[in-house]
Formats: sequence, structure tokens, C-alpha cells
Amino acid sequence: MKTTVSCSRRAPQEQQRVSRESRSVYESSSFGISVNEQLRYLQKQHQELIEEHKTLKQDYRELQHRHDKLETEYLTLEEDYNALRVDFKNLEESQKTFNVRKILQLKFKKRADKETLVKQNIIQNEACFNTFLEAVVKSDPLGIPKIVVECVTIVESSDKFMKSQGLYRVSGNHNTIQNLRYDINADNYKKLRKQKTPHEVCGVLKLFLRELKEPIISLALLNRIIPGPSDMIHLRTIKVLELVNSLDELRKNTLQFLMQHLKKVAAVEDNEMDSTSLGILMSSCIFNETLSDVCPQRFEAISAVPRECTRTMIECYDEIFVK
Repeated sequence: MKTTVSCSRRAPQEQQRVSRESRSVYESSSFGISVNEQLRYLQKQHQELIEEHKTLKQDYRELQHRHDKLETEYLTLEEDYNALRVDFKNLEESQKTFNVRKILQLKFKKRADKETLVKQNIIQNEACFNTFLEAVVKSDPLGIPKIVVECVTIVESSDKFMKSQGLYRVSGNHNTIQNLRYDINADNYKKLRKQKTPHEVCGVLKLFLRELKEPIISLALLNRIIPGPSDMIHLRTIKVLELVNSLDELRKNTLQFLMQHLKKVAAVEDNEMDSTSLGILMSSCIFNETLSDVCPQRFEAISAVPRECTRTMIECYDEIFVK
């Protein structure tokens, strides 16, 4: 019994001794290197890795910078290349165009000019526009251009048209006016009579007057009878009457018909077009004094007398035209 108790008491002491010995062996570590030395070694390795990482990171940044620079140079070269391709293509197209133009010039070198074709009656003048007043189709029994009678009749036949604001001042649709031009040259007035606004009708009338190869009143005749604005101060009615009486019968009748119409237009307050406004607008059509190659000051001097004459013919219509 005593022996058993003694052995049981020794067992814990033996275990403690073995534990201390094993810890001592562990502290001495394998290969005879202490833990502190291993720690210092690992720290040194860690520091070297950090330095190597920094070096690699710096190299990476330099490579990235070189890459960005090369990429920029590549984009610049690509743009230059595309520009050269476009220039080459344009040059190639221009060369083709030049060759085609040269071929056409050689092919049509002996083609007759416009004057020759007109003399040979291959190209004919327009029946109504861009021609002489004497050549235009007349309206019986008035004996004045049919287009003038048609336009005036259409405008005056509608109270809505006569009361339209800016009558003869507001521009009509250009495409519509050109289409009406072709129809009128073919003596077809159906579409003109069906217009829903007066501005296209007025535009056709103004176009006809502007494109006359010889205006209703020439500037040469005007300058001979009324040399300057000073002649219109005190004797404007007498001077304008003398001017009208110097016209041939066709021009005088056409002018009288127009002035009678413009007098009616000026009498309507709703359209906001008085004799002064109509004189400014219609003088360039009647006298055809629109000159694009003169300076504004000279143009003002040239257009002053025609404007005043037109205004006088509207305001003093009875004194000038009614016998």
C-alpha cells in the first residue's frame, strides 16, 4: 500500500521535469539556432523583400510611364495616318474628277453656245418671265399682260387677301412661286387661282416685273425728265405726269392698271401697307433700279426718285391717269 502511494506522488513531479526538459530543448531549437536569431533573420528577409518590392514598384511606374508615352505617340501616328489616307482619297477623287472634266471638255468642245442655240430656235425664251413686255401674252380687251391681270384680280377678289398684313411686303414660298412660274409660262393659271394666301400671288407679280428685260419705266427716261430729288419737292405731280405721258401705250396702260390696284391696297388699313411702304417695295419692280454693284450711298440716291414717283402715282392716281 505504501509503495503504491509513493509512486502516485512521484508521477506529477516526473511529468513536470519532462516538460521543463522538452521546453529547454525547444528553446535551443533545431540545428542549434535560437529563436531570437531566427526572428532577426526573418526580419532581415522581410526588410529585403520590402526593398525589392519598392524597386519593382518603381520599375513598374517607369514602365507604365513609357507605355503611356508610347500609346500617345501611337495615337498621334494613327491620326496622321488617317489624315494621309483622307488626303490621298481626296487627291484620287480630284484626279478622277479632273479626268472626267477633261473628257467632257474634249467631248463637247465643238458644242454650240447658248446664243447660237437661241438663233436656231433650239432654246426658246420663256413665254412670260425674263422676256420683253411686248412678247408677253396680253389680256383682251385690256391689252396688258395677262399675268398682271390675273394676279391683281386674284388679290382683289378676296377681302381676306386684301386685309392680309404685309401685303406685297411678306415674301411667299420660293418653291411654290417657281412652280407657278412654270405653269404660267405654259399659260396655265389654275394653280395660281387656287392659292390660299396672297403672298405667293404677289410674289409672282413682283417676279414678273423684276425680270422684264426692259422695265416699265427705264432709269434713263426717269433721269431725263426728273434728274434729281429736288425736282420732286414742288412739282412732283406735274413731273410724274410728264413721265407717264412719255411712255408708250402698252407701258402706260400696264402702269395705270398697277397703280389703280396699289391705290386700293393702300386704302385698306388692315394690311398696314400705305402708299409710302408700297412705293418703297414696288419702285424696284417698276423702275428695276436694283443695282447690286453700287455703294449704299449711291444706291440711296438712285432709288430715292423712283420711290417718290411710285408713291406719287398711288396718292395722285386720279390727277395723273384719269382724264
